[in-house]
Amino acid sequence: MKLKSSSSIIFFALIGFILFFIPQAVAENSCIDCHKTLSPFLEVQKQFNQIRMRHLEINVSCSLECHEDRVRQLATSNYQQWSESGHGINGITCDKCHGGNPNQTTKEKAHASIINNNDPSSPVYYTNVPKTCGACHPNELTSFENSKHYKKLEALKLAPTCTTCHAPHGFAVLDPEEFRNFCGNCHSVYKKVAPYDIPLQAEYLLGKVNKLKFDIDNTRQDIFWAKKNGTDVTQAQEYTDNALNTVSNLAVLWHEFNLTHFEDELDSANKDVQKAEDIVKPTPSPTKTQVPTTPGFVAIAGIISLLAALYVVRKK
Repeated sequence: MKLKSSSSIIFFALIGFILFFIPQAVAENSCIDCHKTLSPFLEVQKQFNQIRMRHLEINVSCSLECHEDRVRQLATSNYQQWSESGHGINGITCDKCHGGNPNQTTKEKAHASIINNNDPSSPVYYTNVPKTCGACHPNELTSFENSKHYKKLEALKLAPTCTTCHAPHGFAVLDPEEFRNFCGNCHSVYKKVAPYDIPLQAEYLLGKVNKLKFDIDNTRQDIFWAKKNGTDVTQAQEYTDNALNTVSNLAVLWHEFNLTHFEDELDSANKDVQKAEDIVKPTPSPTKTQVPTTPGFVAIAGIISLLAALYVVRKK
């Protein structure tokens, strides 16, 4: 009884922490107070980013003087995107990435220590973004550091970084069908970045991940009913747990961008699911097919005798 009471106290304490302290911490952040009063211009930001990308491709740096009005509009959309993101929901505020002092009440003081994002020493300069993100996502950073993308980013200063796929301030995870366009921005005949089939491979493999998750859910249901029917499901449950563990690591593994390794792990999980299914839904043993038999000599003689007897009776 005491254990149950203690568990209830801990549960309500956690709920109170989430409902009270996180919103309070966000509410006291001057970055939020300032940016939430600005209106969003999401379409303008997209246009500005496209212009910037085209400039960078031909080694032309963007000038704030050229785009001063656009830059102002760009800043106004950031709060809107952040507030709807996982970062916003979990209270990860602007200063965690950009720096600055959120305890100050004026823009000048709050921004005093912020380094312009075009400065190579800025934490959000594109080559520094992995380290900045890695402060909270260390496993993803470790995988990314093992990738060809990261090595080219370090050596050539020209390769994808975290915000290439996870757009700044929104940080959404792409759907499988979106990877064809994103990967195709570089891996294409036109850009001459091989392999050219990477976009299709990425879309295919991430589609297989969704199929694997669906199969695991079905297998867990089959295990539940098999157990109800008295089947020993211990081994099947172990195989399913292995598959679930593999799936939980796939998001981190993806950041290696080693599709061969990723597919190997995916296939391993699929095999575990199939093994579990073989236990809870074994293939029925084939039944022996009876070969049709033809009447033997005795049977034929018996039929002839019967017909002869009927003939004699009829004649009488």
